[in-house]
Amino acid sequence: MRTPTTKSRRVAMAAVLAAVYFVLRSLPNPVPFLFQMIGISGRFTAGDFLLTTIVLVAGLWGGVLSVLIGTILAYPVSGTPFLGLDFLPGVANVLLVGLVLQNRRRIAQGIYAAILLAFLLSPYSLLFGYGYVPYAWLHILGLAVLFSPIIASVPTWLTRNDTRQLAAVAALAFVGTMAQHLTGGLLYEFTVGLVQGNTTEFLRKSWQIIFWLYPAERLIIVLVSTLISAGLLRSIKRLSL
Repeated sequence: MRTPTTKSRRVAMAAVLAAVYFVLRSLPNPVPFLFQMIGISGRFTAGDFLLTTIVLVAGLWGGVLSVLIGTILAYPVSGTPFLGLDFLPGVANVLLVGLVLQNRRRIAQGIYAAILLAFLLSPYSLLFGYGYVPYAWLHILGLAVLFSPIIASVPTWLTRNDTRQLAAVAALAFVGTMAQHLTGGLLYEFTVGLVQGNTTEFLRKSWQIIFWLYPAERLIIVLVSTLISAGLLRSIKRLSL
């Protein structure tokens, strides 16, 4: 009876988190000038702050299911940017984090590297923001973190109740949101470039604006996600005691 019960609880938790994610995706843009998508009708939402927490609570496939359902349910309110494929960035985030939590780091590293390589090789991408600074410098840092000893220690550090637990959650939130941003960038190029027929020059100008905005945007998401997730983990531990 243990396995069916566990599966039932995960399904129920995924349904609850999907509802919460739907509500957060339907809320107004938290910081209009920072979280507005450039060159397309759409916005980042408060739901982005919950993705790490969703995986920690619901697990890999429960997290994927929650994000997928919650995003689709929010379409009537938030619209359907990226031709209805707006669920892919969030799914990429929770998939990567879930794989790390299951000690399947090699798969997570391969997925992240493939997404980063696809972005760098795309003719619509901007290789250098200004001078010799790579546009994707923060994404490259995310790949470095994913290959670092910190990621290997994440499952162990999460059971602690000190700064190492905080570092583990921050590392998960960071690599997850950077994978999400890369996936969103590819969808942006697909929608604005290929589908809408805009030129590479148009995309380059958009990327030059985003180059200055996305580091602050991503780091704010990492900070808030870390605080929420770490607070939840410590609350669960106190309740279990």
